[in-house]
Amino acid sequence: MKTKYKKSILAASLSFLGWSYVTNAQTIACGGWHSLAVCSDSTVKAFGENASGELGDGTTVDKPTPVLVPGLTSIIGVSGGGDQLEAHSLALKSNGIVYSWGSNIYGGLGNGTTTNTSAPGQVLVLTGATAISAGGWHSVALKNDGTVWTWGWNTDGQLGDGTTIDKVVPMQVPGLTGVTAIAAGTYHVLVLKNDSTVWAWGDNISGQIGDGTKTDRNTPVQVSGLTGITKIATGRFFSLALKSDGTVWTWGENLYGQLGNGTTVDSSVPVQVSGLSNVTTVTCGAFECHVVKNDSTAWAWGRNQYGNLGDGTTTLSKTPVQMTGLSSVTAVAAGTNFSLAIKSDGTLWGCGRNLSGQLGDGTLLQRNTAVQAASSMCPVMLPIGIIEFTKPAFSLITAFPNPSSDGKFTLQLTGTNRNIEDEKIEIYNVMGEQIYTSTGFQISSFSNFKIDLSSQPSGIYFVRIKSDKNTFYQKLIKQ
Repeated sequence: MKTKYKKSILAASLSFLGWSYVTNAQTIACGGWHSLAVCSDSTVKAFGENASGELGDGTTVDKPTPVLVPGLTSIIGVSGGGDQLEAHSLALKSNGIVYSWGSNIYGGLGNGTTTNTSAPGQVLVLTGATAISAGGWHSVALKNDGTVWTWGWNTDGQLGDGTTIDKVVPMQVPGLTGVTAIAAGTYHVLVLKNDSTVWAWGDNISGQIGDGTKTDRNTPVQVSGLTGITKIATGRFFSLALKSDGTVWTWGENLYGQLGNGTTVDSSVPVQVSGLSNVTTVTCGAFECHVVKNDSTAWAWGRNQYGNLGDGTTTLSKTPVQMTGLSSVTAVAAGTNFSLAIKSDGTLWGCGRNLSGQLGDGTLLQRNTAVQAASSMCPVMLPIGIIEFTKPAFSLITAFPNPSSDGKFTLQLTGTNRNIEDEKIEIYNVMGEQIYTSTGFQISSFSNFKIDLSSQPSGIYFVRIKSDKNTFYQKLIKQ
């Protein structure tokens, strides 16, 4: 199925927004021609192309307005893969279970079959997942022990197990540990390790593996010359990495200027995106890139035939251009010739190709600048509400029961043998809104204290306990 410029092969290649300990999963996702979003109540809505049941609503009818994916609760991340007619979807539950639905032509659903399904089902074998990524016709998951698991199509070695044999259930990538983030392209995979290096495997027809060659790899190899990396993303035949200094680096195919370096020349080693700094969030579509800067503006470059760069034109850009009319952006996602963005108020916006309703605005009209999704769209779970909660001190608080059915929790501070004076405790919802605060009390080591969220809706909440010398974090789940 792999043809470098064959237009019928379209990708959904998405970055992961970096929730650290909480999860690496994204709250919005684009497949080939369909879209997914995690609502603030941890349910999922979907819209767009549905030929393979990738919307998960039990039908194969396209939806230009968002519809609820039945049976999914406590979801913290989604990912979309495949092309417009053979696409699949993944969802990550807060307990580490992964669900899948849609096209299963090569086993990308991980349910032991190659039969399509239009309703979510559990991925077999896999537990303790913290991140998911749907590639072209394969899938990838990161577990809480730093191992990576893959399943589905393997013609180009994209499962990383040293073979080219498809797998219908997840298998661990041998010899790979210490991974903190994953990103599946159409035919290749990137991972970020805890030493800030990037590793890749799979198809390398355009140099997207980044090892200086164009030789396919069926086991992980290190990307050349990259250190200090904090986030990664993948496109159809290219790759992207964000460095800790806020610069962005790309490699692989550059036919549409998607490397952002002012040329259309492919590169088998990373090159820096021109004129771009202070970047905090990254994503790739099939032929384009989108980023968010620390001022919450969104920028894009690459193919723009359908207005997917959101700058009001249909002219490709070989260097970053600002997306028109978008401010207070917290996250971006991109598919094949369309893109989505979340604003800080939880609203969802999209631009580009819309022939299947993948922008969710109730129409099939192409949009060259971002428009808001229809009123049936829920408030989206915001990464901005939890990005702050990414410090290793999570392990110093335990909560029980967690999840809680009635919203009542007991917190226990551990890992310290001294009293912490003048504590401040704050609780936030996934929209980043503070719903509780209390100051001026003392918490002794191993002491218990009560949290009552019974009046709050079901969903995910975050506790921050802070003093002048210490800050501790914990995630709470109300079912």
